[in-house]
Amino acid sequence: MRSVERLTDRTEQLTRGMARYYAARIDGKLSRASKIPESLRLVLESHAFRSEESLETFLRDVVERNPEVYGSCLAFEPDSFTKGKFYYAPYYYRKDGKAEFVQLGNPEYNYFRWEWYDRPKKENRAIWTEPYFDEGGGNTVMTTYSVPFHQANGSFWGIATIDIAMTQLVAEAERLEVGKTGYAFIVSKQGRFLAYPDRSKIMKGMIQEVNEDLGHRMMGGEEGFVQTMEPMERRDAWIAFEPIQDGEFSLAVVYPKAEMLAEARRLEAELLVLGGVGLAALFGAIIFVSRSISKPITQLAKAAQEVARGNFDQRVDTNARTDEVRDLGSAFNRMTRELQMRMEELRYTTRVQERIEGELSAARSIQMSMLVKHFPAFPDRGEIDLHGIVKPARAVGGDFYDFYFLDHEHLCLLVGDVAGKGVPAALYMAVSKTLLKANASLDGAPGDMLARVNNELHDDGRTGMFISLAYALLNVSTGSLELCSAGHPAPYLIAADGKVSALNGASGVALGAWSNLRYETSRRKLSPGDTLVFFTDGVTEAINSEKQFYASERLLKLLRTLSGRSVEQITRDILNDVHAFSANHEQADDLTLLAVRWNGPDSHSPNHSCLPKSAIAPP
Repeated sequence: MRSVERLTDRTEQLTRGMARYYAARIDGKLSRASKIPESLRLVLESHAFRSEESLETFLRDVVERNPEVYGSCLAFEPDSFTKGKFYYAPYYYRKDGKAEFVQLGNPEYNYFRWEWYDRPKKENRAIWTEPYFDEGGGNTVMTTYSVPFHQANGSFWGIATIDIAMTQLVAEAERLEVGKTGYAFIVSKQGRFLAYPDRSKIMKGMIQEVNEDLGHRMMGGEEGFVQTMEPMERRDAWIAFEPIQDGEFSLAVVYPKAEMLAEARRLEAELLVLGGVGLAALFGAIIFVSRSISKPITQLAKAAQEVARGNFDQRVDTNARTDEVRDLGSAFNRMTRELQMRMEELRYTTRVQERIEGELSAARSIQMSMLVKHFPAFPDRGEIDLHGIVKPARAVGGDFYDFYFLDHEHLCLLVGDVAGKGVPAALYMAVSKTLLKANASLDGAPGDMLARVNNELHDDGRTGMFISLAYALLNVSTGSLELCSAGHPAPYLIAADGKVSALNGASGVALGAWSNLRYETSRRKLSPGDTLVFFTDGVTEAINSEKQFYASERLLKLLRTLSGRSVEQITRDILNDVHAFSANHEQADDLTLLAVRWNGPDSHSPNHSCLPKSAIAPP
């Protein structure tokens, strides 16, 4: 019984781990894909395109460079891009390995009525659509991520989209090998099968029709592990399920109970047979030669009792006087060795899980060692106070902060957010952090430096990953601040008089997305006592149990109450407020905070020769 219980517990751990791993893998692909229309929105709202030809060329390059995307469209309001054109919606999609073009707008394909255009327009927010067959467009079953964009006067201008073909989700589900007869499936928010072993049920069958309780929990965006009836063959099974994209989709891993118990029953049967044979041989030997061989039989009986208690290390002496006793001892030793082998098979999965957890722990230690964790970071510099916090959503993540002096007066500050989570994001973060420090210089504006780093990230890798970044250069002697953003949320300024404002300026595209981009630099003058608060979208996009975002408004309201507090109190109060808001909801994204206060010129600041070498970036 103990073997069955242990095997059941291990099945739960492995099934949950498999569901979480593949859900995170699919979630990462969808998250990276969802960043593309967000970047398209920024490019369009910067009015970078003056002609249909340049816009369509750019759109084709987006589809060709992002293999996980089936298609992408830029759909405009009537007569808003080209005067005299009621419909204008250029669309590129994949066909036979190439990017095919189609103009969606026409009376037969009135995109203004489709969900992917009408719903985000009305709700004024980005959405994932329920999967559908795009007849007249991509001509396949797909789901669409739609992002609204606006003109300079704030009026609605159109929708930027990316499409994910359902065949991609089916392929991801089919990669999962769950024992011999297990399987995985994916459902939409409405319960429709999107990936399923029986392909005739895809886009037709509903999970709530075959298992109402399981369907209710999966459609509600829950995660869990239950013993219930699996939907395909109606067998008793263990099912682990995890939400994808905050509940827009849900992945389930099915492990049939009969398959798991078959192994346990086989081991129990072998144990019973071997034990029965051993005991029968033991009792026969005792009856047959009880008087002449009582001592070795007594030893054998004691060893059998130890085996019955679970101690399979028992061995008996085979140097008995008679052949029968020697053979019996040898048989007993073979039996205990075979029992040990069977028990080792049961322990194997435990060792595998512990090794994976150890490797992730080591990766986290390495990543955290790359960040400054000791504060105050510059105890001999009275002009500034700093404090930073990084809290990855998983064991490792892609958020980071950094700060260092370029010379005695100029302090470099940066906060970044790599698209995605986990080990790939952590590796991309390390590369980006190294390139930023290697290119840091006082020659030229910060925007010029970001342009160089952007080209290096774009040219050196074809991973499809990119990074948003807020970069600032502060003269600690004068309070002059230069600020540049690559698709990152604007930092907040807590003025010495308690007023709070966002440092909104020109924002460019995330680093690594496209090459040969320009980044504008904004400038302002700080007053003594002013505090800058940098953060990543893990703060404002934190979600509570009611699926509500923390949002910039709540952060702004909190900052107004933090005037006069130390930088460490500011970062910790923000983190505590985010945790209180999210309550028991699992952290969905990495979270980073960096607070910097300029105290004014410090007459007691040490001279340049006293500045620690580790605090100055190499030229």
